[in-house]
Amino acid sequence: MTGRLSNKIAVITGAARGIGRATAIRFAEEGADIALLDIGRDVPGIPYAGARGSQLDEVRAEVEALGRRALTLTADVTNTAQINEAVATVAATWGRIDIAVMAAGIDSWASAWELTDEQWQTMIDVNLTGVFKTARAVSPSLIAQKSGALVFVGSVLSHRANKQFAHYTAAKHGVLGLMRAFALELAPYGIRANSVDPTVVKTDMVMNQAYLDRLGGHPGTTLDEAREYYLKWNTLPIPWCEPVDIANAVLFLASEEARAITGIALPVDLGALLK
Repeated sequence: MTGRLSNKIAVITGAARGIGRATAIRFAEEGADIALLDIGRDVPGIPYAGARGSQLDEVRAEVEALGRRALTLTADVTNTAQINEAVATVAATWGRIDIAVMAAGIDSWASAWELTDEQWQTMIDVNLTGVFKTARAVSPSLIAQKSGALVFVGSVLSHRANKQFAHYTAAKHGVLGLMRAFALELAPYGIRANSVDPTVVKTDMVMNQAYLDRLGGHPGTTLDEAREYYLKWNTLPIPWCEPVDIANAVLFLASEEARAITGIALPVDLGALLK
C-alpha cells in the first residue's frame, strides 16, 4: 500500500463482484473509503445469476478489514431516483465524492437480426444509460469542489465489433463517446474522465455455463475449451485478464499519477486490438 488514494471518497457501481469488487479492494488498499453500489438481484432477460446483497456485504467486510470505511447501497443504475438517492446518501454521509467508477454491466448474446426488443433495450439501459445516469448524478458534487475523477468501464468492443454482440457493441461504443463528452465538459472544473477498456475478464459475466456453452457451441463447454478460444482472441499468450488487472488500470486513472490525463480510452486487452 502506498496511499495513492489516501482519504479519497469513491463511488463504485457493480461493486458486489467482478471488476467492481476488485476495484473496491484496490482502492481501499490505497487509502480510499468506498461507497459500494449494486442492484443485488437478477436482471430480467439476462442468462446468468445477478449479484446478491450478501456479496456486497462481503466486499464491505473486506474493505473494512483493510482499515477503510465502506457504505453499501442497493441501487439500480437504470433507475434515476435510486441512483440519485444513493449518490446523495454518499455525499451527505461523508461530505464529498472524489471518484466515481462506473463498473455495473450485463451481458447477453444473439445474432444481430435475432435480438429481441427486450434484449436490446435492457442492454442499452444498463450498459449505456445506467453509466450516463451515474456520471450525471456524481458530477454536481465534483463540480462544486472543482476536482475529481470519473472512470468508465468500456470494452474492446468500444473499438471493434464481435459476432452475436451487436447490442453490447453499440452500448460500449456509446460509453466511449459518453466518456469523451464528460471529459470535455468537466475539464474547466478540474475534473478528469477516462475509460478502461478490457478484453475478456474472468468474472461471473463470462465464466458462467450459459456463456461457455455459447462460446464452445455445445452444452458442457469446459474452461479449458474456453481458454483455447481466448488464446486465439488475444495476442499475448494469456487467455483472459483477472479482475485485479482491470482494477489496477482504474486505480491509475483515478489517482494523481494520471492528473494530466483526460479523455483517453485505455485498453487492457492482452493485445486483442492488434488482431
